[in-house]
Amino acid sequence: MKTCIAVDIGGTKMLVAEVREDGSIVHLRRSVTGQISREEVVRRTIAEIKEYEREFGWESGKRPAQTGIGINGVVDPVRKIWKGMEPGETDIVLPAYVEEEFSVECCIDNDVKATVIAENKFGAGKGYQNMVYINVGTGLAGGFIANGKLIRGTDGFAGEIGYMNFTGGEGPRVELMASGMGLSYQAVELIGGYPDSGLKEKIKGVVSGQDVVTLAGKGDKLANRILEEMITMNGLMISNLTCVLSPELVVLGGGLITNRQMLNRIIGAVSEKAKEHLEKGIVLTAFDPVHAGLMGAAAVGLGYQKEYE
Repeated sequence: MKTCIAVDIGGTKMLVAEVREDGSIVHLRRSVTGQISREEVVRRTIAEIKEYEREFGWESGKRPAQTGIGINGVVDPVRKIWKGMEPGETDIVLPAYVEEEFSVECCIDNDVKATVIAENKFGAGKGYQNMVYINVGTGLAGGFIANGKLIRGTDGFAGEIGYMNFTGGEGPRVELMASGMGLSYQAVELIGGYPDSGLKEKIKGVVSGQDVVTLAGKGDKLANRILEEMITMNGLMISNLTCVLSPELVVLGGGLITNRQMLNRIIGAVSEKAKEHLEKGIVLTAFDPVHAGLMGAAAVGLGYQKEYE
């Protein structure tokens, strides 16, 4: 069976695996990178592929001819460019370094756009012509398939739903209300009004989404307020995206949406009109949240990306 090298580059971690064309993983290597520079990402990508090869080798005994990379931010997959978005950042043709080092073909895409392709090929959205994938993790992003094609927009910015604003004026963008980052942000902003909250000690370090979920389950008033707002914002976002895109199905993934209870609460926050038009409803990702980005990278490496252009 055909395989590829898949590289999922996250904000603080990197996964490298050999993945078969049916989406099954041969072996997986995970490393914690911490927050590193864009230039260091290039070096670590090459180093981690070498370490994987040394540790596991390859299923056929020969290095796969194709590699796929999934990474956050805006990507031009045709020119294989990871675009610089902040002042001082330059564009990086990351696949060129991999191709030169390993003599393989290497393709790249935004991690969430890649994941919606994977969901459509061998995940919860398999076979649907119109679907939305929303990743609710540390940040917030989406991938959209309409009439069997991936929506990228003019410059690849389509799907950066974390920048949407439902509060008007100078209010915070939705990512600061509906993601893991948002739960932490809201805890810091609101803690002054809740001196007895268990989050008071947590904000001295880093507040995780799981901290908020756990304390909400114990009746913490601030944690419950923040969690309810996150659920409401995700429901509002799904409602609006449904009105714009009219998908058959919405798939939710990411580290914050890991169980049926959370899914049902978000479904409850979606407008009835939107639910009327979601023929196949709102479902959880078919992938382990830890591996979702890796499945996207594999879809790119296996060439499935080209079917959606």
